[in-house]
Formats: sequence, C-alpha cells, structure tokens
Amino acid sequence: MSSYYEALPIYKVAMDVAVRVDAVVQRFAKGHKYTLGGRLRETTLDVVMLIARCNRRAERARQLPVLCDRIEELKLMINLGKEVKAFSSFKQFAEVMDQVVMLARQAEAWRRATVANAGPEPGRPPSSWRES
Repeated sequence: MSSYYEALPIYKVAMDVAVRVDAVVQRFAKGHKYTLGGRLRETTLDVVMLIARCNRRAERARQLPVLCDRIEELKLMINLGKEVKAFSSFKQFAEVMDQVVMLARQAEAWRRATVANAGPEPGRPPSSWRES
C-alpha cells in the first residue's frame, strides 16, 4: 500500500536527489566520502523524511520551515563540495545543484501556500481589513 506523500512531485524530486547524491558520494575521494559525503547523505534522507511529515496537515505548518532550512543546508554543503573539489566534474556538481534548487523552489512554494491558506490568527482580523 502506497502512502499519499509518494504521489507528491516534491517527494519524487527529493527521492531523485537522494539517489543522485548517493551515487555521486560513492565516487568521492576517501577524504570527502566519509565526512562531507556522509553529511550529504544524511541531509537528503532528512529532507525525504520531512516531506513525509509535512504531508500530515497537523504537522505541516511546523515542519515546512524545517524542511526549507534543511534544503538550504544541503545547498551549502553541495557548494562546499564544489569548492573542495569533491565532485568529479563541474557538470556533476551542476546537475546535483539544479535538482536541489528545483526542490528548494517546490518547498518554498508549499510553505508560502500553507501560510496563505492558514488565514489570520484567531482573534485577529484578516490583513485585508484596514484600520481607520
């Protein structure tokens, strides 16, 4: 039986990123494989798990900012990998970064939509009301 989050486009991109990062890290030099590579693998796994949590309405508002932060951390680590020449080529770096940027855009759009649909806090008038 499949879960509802498996049909989400963001989940599919996150899984693609996790699989790609795992394959790329396998080709890292030993000095980068177990430090930076391990952190990259952990972070991609965290992102996939956070997407599954965010799919539950009760946790969405609390978990989406965490998801966006983890994706930003992933981008930083990938940039670090480029700087220390952990990637075998610039093309490999660019392909991974393109996927992560797409993931970040989807997560940010999901976060914005959640905030917009949340409406005003209880006891506060909507922002469209003007004070006279």
